[in-house]
Amino acid sequence: MKDLFKLLFMTIIIVGMNSCLGDDFDDSYEDIYTDETGSTGNGTSGQTITTATGTLKELLNLDITIDDSALEETEKTPELTDEFYEDYAELDLGFAEAYVVNIAYNGNAATVSGDTEAVTVKQDGADVTVTSEVKGVRYVLSGTTDDGSFKIYSSKKFKLDLNGVSITNPTGAAINNQGKRAYVELISGTTNSLCDGSSYTSTPDDEDEKGTFFSEGKLAFNGTGSLSVTSKGKHGIVSDDYILFRPGVNISVTSTSGHCIKSNDGIIIRGGVINAQTSADASKGITTDGMLTVEGGRTTLITSGNAVYDSDEQDVSGAAGAKADSVIVIAGGQFYAKSTGKGGKGISTDQTFTMTGGTVKVVTTGTAYTYNRSLDSKAKGIKADGNMYIKGGSIMAKTTGGEGSEAIETKGILTVDGGSVATYSYDDGINSKSTMTINDGSIYSYATGNDGIDSNGNLIVNGGVVVGCGASAPEEGIDAAEGYTFSINGGTVVGIGGGGEAMAGSQQKASLKGVTVAGGNYIAVSGGSTYLFALQVPCSYSSATLQVSTGAFKSGTTYTLSTAAQSAVSGDTDFYGYVDSPSISSTSSLGTFTTSTSTTGGMSGNMGGGGPGGRR
Repeated sequence: MKDLFKLLFMTIIIVGMNSCLGDDFDDSYEDIYTDETGSTGNGTSGQTITTATGTLKELLNLDITIDDSALEETEKTPELTDEFYEDYAELDLGFAEAYVVNIAYNGNAATVSGDTEAVTVKQDGADVTVTSEVKGVRYVLSGTTDDGSFKIYSSKKFKLDLNGVSITNPTGAAINNQGKRAYVELISGTTNSLCDGSSYTSTPDDEDEKGTFFSEGKLAFNGTGSLSVTSKGKHGIVSDDYILFRPGVNISVTSTSGHCIKSNDGIIIRGGVINAQTSADASKGITTDGMLTVEGGRTTLITSGNAVYDSDEQDVSGAAGAKADSVIVIAGGQFYAKSTGKGGKGISTDQTFTMTGGTVKVVTTGTAYTYNRSLDSKAKGIKADGNMYIKGGSIMAKTTGGEGSEAIETKGILTVDGGSVATYSYDDGINSKSTMTINDGSIYSYATGNDGIDSNGNLIVNGGVVVGCGASAPEEGIDAAEGYTFSINGGTVVGIGGGGEAMAGSQQKASLKGVTVAGGNYIAVSGGSTYLFALQVPCSYSSATLQVSTGAFKSGTTYTLSTAAQSAVSGDTDFYGYVDSPSISSTSSLGTFTTSTSTTGGMSGNMGGGGPGGRR
């Protein structure tokens, strides 16, 4: 809840500055705030504009859909010291093949041929079980069965070619690897499908069988064919070790009963097209007890299930596009996630989230799920229980499901060293529990019901372009917690909302200004005849507070604020409605402000506090 005393205190100061304080006004406040014609006030009507253009329109209309079209991609050759170099060498440089065993399915039967003397084969109709103690066996699966399976016990790693095979097992897994590492080749030009049963009745008591394609050992997928996996009884693709996807693969997983892709030790996406859709409550598109690493490809994850109470864990569990108990690292590729159920997440990690490259797009539309007063699950776009580091790449996140639906939330610190971040949310757009530091990059955050950018510690901007658009008072465009400072030492910062926080301790000149502007129009800042920048506001603001700072500001200089229609503004750089050095054909004045010789001291902190996950 906002601190009413601070709110009243700032209101008195603002009114006084426009009326009766005169020469008795404390100069230390003037260092922060010089408003010659306006005052701060109520903020936004909450009406999102429908006439946005360019990248702002793309953000407001953001959606995630399945795309199974092929990608043209190459894989970077890993170093010899790479943890997964062996998988690369085996798959790309050639599997050390010694034997080939062919399994051709035909209805309720299967024909096994090739080097069968090297292995032991048991058959029951189209249920084929192989036991092997030798190296270098390649198993080639083809044909169709609606009542069959492939099961393997192997003490050595092996290769599994899916060569136009379709397996449905009404009583369990379609493929069940109870042995070592499996190199799975999707043969070029082939379409392959696997489906499990709604109940698993054929599983021995001493064996795991957790999904349609289950493996005790590592799974490495390769090849340019396609694989469709359907889960009706348990999960889709599961490994009790790690799962690796390489460029070229095209894999689709659909589940009505559990997670689509699950591993114990980690998931590595080096490339390929991966589509996962699950409708089960609390299910995930991708989930791992280890780390998730994304280096390439295009991954699309869609969940529609609601959060539930887990009686075993005595906690609430929500659905998520991607969930990792360890860290998540995104270094390349396209990674998209959408969650529509109550309390769903786009991307969630119990530890740190790091992004150095690639493209991430996230959408959540679900409202909060509440089990009781102390247990709930709120919709989040990207959530990290640890720290969050954004060093490159592009992020777009949209969360519109009401209270608690934040686009980006970290329970630790947030550091941005580069890249592009754009968010559109109901609750806070970007929220950190501790210090938020922006050293470079471009950030745009619009929240219709709370702060655009909210740090529950210090908020420090050293460079880049930072735009925060918040809701009506007392919410703010850019906000640091009470007792902490919002300081600007470089870059360009624009914040607009119902409230406004002084940028105390800043080394760069900064000002607050009261403005009223219609949704879809631009606010422009000019010095003389030169426009420094313009910002298209995403909704109507009435007597709102504008926070503004740029390295172009000079001490003691008077600058003009103007408003302009969309059609009047043009420029080479358009970042979600922010245009650098624009050309503007006609404007209406919003008044002027004068930068001071110092921005230290004055009104530090904000007019309230609150932690991640809730309304301020």
